[in-house]
Amino acid sequence: MILKRITPRPELQPYIDTFWVFENDFGVPTDDSRVIAPNGKAKFIYSYLNGLSTIENGFQTDYKEQDIFFIGIWDKPVTLTSKARTTGTIGIELTPNGLHRFTRLSAFEVLNKIYSFTDIYGLAGRDLLEQLSNTNTLDGKIHALQHFLVTMLTLTNRNNLLIDYSVGLIKNASGLYTIKDLEQKLGYSKRYIDMLFKDHLGISPKTYSGIVRFQSFYERWANTDTSDFYKADFHEHYYDQAHFIKEFKKYTGHAPKQYAHLKNDFGKIFYRR
Repeated sequence: MILKRITPRPELQPYIDTFWVFENDFGVPTDDSRVIAPNGKAKFIYSYLNGLSTIENGFQTDYKEQDIFFIGIWDKPVTLTSKARTTGTIGIELTPNGLHRFTRLSAFEVLNKIYSFTDIYGLAGRDLLEQLSNTNTLDGKIHALQHFLVTMLTLTNRNNLLIDYSVGLIKNASGLYTIKDLEQKLGYSKRYIDMLFKDHLGISPKTYSGIVRFQSFYERWANTDTSDFYKADFHEHYYDQAHFIKEFKKYTGHAPKQYAHLKNDFGKIFYRR
């Protein structure tokens, strides 16, 4: 498996968290658990070689080759798979408050959902797909994708400083920022803050805080080879061990001790520093 990081264009850098190219000769590894845990970030995925499939609650959904997928923020785990053949995928993970910069849709409409770019952008999306299919080089495809996103960023021209500030507060506090904290800091009601978050992120500030808090442990797991990462001090983030286990299982589908012994190299490579 090869994961190559790409540096976004300067206009896109404030709204893109990670930009990568994933390549593998045999698709998504079948001997791997392939669990993708929620990280509070929407994504654009372009499968230029081989299609992808998601498995959720036992149901498989297939996404064809040579399509771009618009993926909203997820608040639950999903398993990724593909056919066992040469695979090439370009992935763009947005910052939590980046999604609304590229569409006028409410982020709640794409929560836990995957759409083709043609569903979101219509003719412009179809033109981009045709351009990408006629571009033979990887660099050319990356250039075309970035040019499209810069155009959408300019046309949408959608900003919300309150959301930017709130997301920053929660992230800087590692998820330990309550809705009451936000009410006091911002001077707005819980109802209004919830509405803003669901419109711009798709999830409530409470859910976003939970994902950020969980990620502090999940990133530690991805950057260690030890199987007892979950024994680290979690009391700063969770009420007790039962609370930690419940949240971990919510976002991975497994208890920490069980998850520690699963093979998930595919999931780890996206977090490796």
